[in-house]
Amino acid sequence: MQFLICIGGEEQSRKTLRFGLGVASALKADVTILYVRRGIPLHFRKEAQIARQRLREWPVETAETAMMKAVERILKEEGFLRLVNERVDVRHEPKIQKPGVYEYHVYGQYGEDVRIREREGDVVDSIRRETLEVNYDLVVVGAPGDGGRLVRQIIQYIEPSVLIVKAPADVKYRLLLCLNDSEAARKAQDFAARAALLLSASVDVLCIHTYPWEEIAAMGLAEGASRLLKRSGVAHTVKVRRGPVVRTILREAQPDHLLVMGTSERSSFYQFLFGSVPVEICRRGRNPVLVVK
Repeated sequence: MQFLICIGGEEQSRKTLRFGLGVASALKADVTILYVRRGIPLHFRKEAQIARQRLREWPVETAETAMMKAVERILKEEGFLRLVNERVDVRHEPKIQKPGVYEYHVYGQYGEDVRIREREGDVVDSIRRETLEVNYDLVVVGAPGDGGRLVRQIIQYIEPSVLIVKAPADVKYRLLLCLNDSEAARKAQDFAARAALLLSASVDVLCIHTYPWEEIAAMGLAEGASRLLKRSGVAHTVKVRRGPVVRTILREAQPDHLLVMGTSERSSFYQFLFGSVPVEICRRGRNPVLVVK
């Protein structure tokens, strides 16, 4: 599997890294850590490129290598990197991968590829370009306090599944699988069953219906999810609740829940105007959220 973990500054990204790396370690996934730096204005770009070229000829630490080394330090402290004679096992030192993209390549504790990359430009556009160039299975991003515009755009415009790391706690997480009658929810159900096995986590299934006549269909969804999880050997509980979807999910979510749900099947235009359930959960809730696509 291939994970992309997106970070901002050094300190605020430590919890996002720790959470994403914990999941990656359990799934034995290769990891790319992406830091996006604000682009240089066009009228300064030529001068900046000349300055960078000169700096690389001297034994000094540039802004690019400083950030990469800071990420390496966090990875080493978290025990995620392979050490040889107490030194990080490096495949290649920081270098220009292509214009505007810098890469530092090391090895994980179990031999996984760990790439630390830096891109210039808009955050969402840079993440999208990265996911178009590499076939990532999961994109991990941190969330600002309110979920934010950035999270909404990433959920809406990034193709792979997205894990929003919000208020991570030092607990053993359970999965809260939120189901409805949609293809996206069925994908989330299959993903949750596989992830629960690999993470040794239990699953709480939550089926919500808005109107009384939808109760039978919701119970059918719950029974189908229970059969799948039972066949997979995953410990689970099942709840069927009636009420507004977002409010009900937030009421049922416990501090040790990682929420799992399918992406919205509404059009991009509708989501732009009115939002979606995953975006509202990220904005109003206090739990990590996995949006399966």
